[in-house]
Amino acid sequence: MNAPDDFPQARALFSVEAEQAVLGGLLLDNNAVDRINGLEPVHFYRDDHREVYSAIYRLVVANRPADVVTVFEVLQSQGKAERVGGLGYLTELAHRTPSAANIARYAEIVRDRAMLRETAAAARKVLEMVETPSPMKGAEILDRAQALLSGLAQIGVRREPKFLSELMTEFVEAVDQRYHGTTETAIPTGIPSLDRALNGGLRRGNLVIVAGRPSMGKTALTTDIGLNMATTYGVLLLSMEMSDQEIVARAAASRGTIRLSSLLNRMEDTDWPRLTYAVQQVADLAFAVDDSPALTLLEVRMKAKAHQRKYGLDVLIVDYLGLMTGGEEKMRTQQIGAYSRGLKALAKELNVPVVALAQLSRKNEDRPDKKPILSDLRDSGDIEQDADVVMFVHRPEMYEPNNTDLKGFAEVLIRKQRNGALGDVPLLYRGAVTKFDEWTGPLPMLSAGPAVRKRGIAADL
Repeated sequence: MNAPDDFPQARALFSVEAEQAVLGGLLLDNNAVDRINGLEPVHFYRDDHREVYSAIYRLVVANRPADVVTVFEVLQSQGKAERVGGLGYLTELAHRTPSAANIARYAEIVRDRAMLRETAAAARKVLEMVETPSPMKGAEILDRAQALLSGLAQIGVRREPKFLSELMTEFVEAVDQRYHGTTETAIPTGIPSLDRALNGGLRRGNLVIVAGRPSMGKTALTTDIGLNMATTYGVLLLSMEMSDQEIVARAAASRGTIRLSSLLNRMEDTDWPRLTYAVQQVADLAFAVDDSPALTLLEVRMKAKAHQRKYGLDVLIVDYLGLMTGGEEKMRTQQIGAYSRGLKALAKELNVPVVALAQLSRKNEDRPDKKPILSDLRDSGDIEQDADVVMFVHRPEMYEPNNTDLKGFAEVLIRKQRNGALGDVPLLYRGAVTKFDEWTGPLPMLSAGPAVRKRGIAADL
């Protein structure tokens, strides 16, 4: 057995030398900021180093020189100069670093040690949960431990409150870019009337709920929209209800205009050229499918983050909320609420629209027009609260199968839009090929509804 002195030394949780080298390198060469790969003040172990780094970074971003004197002036104006050792320590930082040539490596060391500190803190929390008597089961403790460890990837993404005066500059720049058409305002769905109703399409950071009764076409609509978007944007569909082969079949049907029933059974000889065309169309789409069943919120987060890191992610589709599992909540309504809150947070964190499908209760079937309302969302009222946009897919022909005027008529009922108007968007649902198109011509009348139907907002735009 080895003596205690023979054990390797514990891994250092910080490197003062690496932190000093980063700061000294930036003072010598401001352009080196492009090589530090997202280093944040929180990565530094010493508080004085955090303050110096913040001052340097602020000057560089403002396109002003950051040297010993200018950084000292910034810190002095903030009353922090003495806390960081004054002009003497700043001069020492610059003189002790020969050059900024290896600053990328120094920054990597600083980030790595920050990760180790966070890992150690998470491990202590996990150990405390394991050793402290509580009613939690082992699986619940494991889920919490996984959440703690998965959050380590977000070191440095901590946000602090900002004054409106700070935010206004960024806001005005964004308005100016949108005015000149140099920035993305929304991600188009590929259905013009729906885009008009949504003020351009789906917005990054938004949680979009698409709900409907079974067989209304909510999966068909979201898949069709995802395929439209995938010509330009990266899309990930987490399909807990359908297999990846079923999704591929729908993609081939809509892109090749082939009857889905033919693809799933036996095609006619005349369908093969259409399938060849569909294969060519799908080949260039940035559309990925994961058909893992019963995902937890943690698994959704990890899959989305990994996909964004590896391939780029602009739109996440979750099909559907009711099939997600896990969580600390005991009641199903509370679980669904936790999932919707988690998906909203994920949308903001990844800066993508998250489209989540949801089921509706049967309450709408008791109404004369059968149209769903927000309170029909099954299992949780939290969905209504968390969502930025709530859309219902409604096909009247499901309730009036003998009314030939309703054949293929579908409506997307926008019942919540945080930054836009509400209204009904009429569409044509081509069920045989699982595709939605624009509705042309007059709107049909429903026998159960009013004598004259009001036009939806999309029809008036």
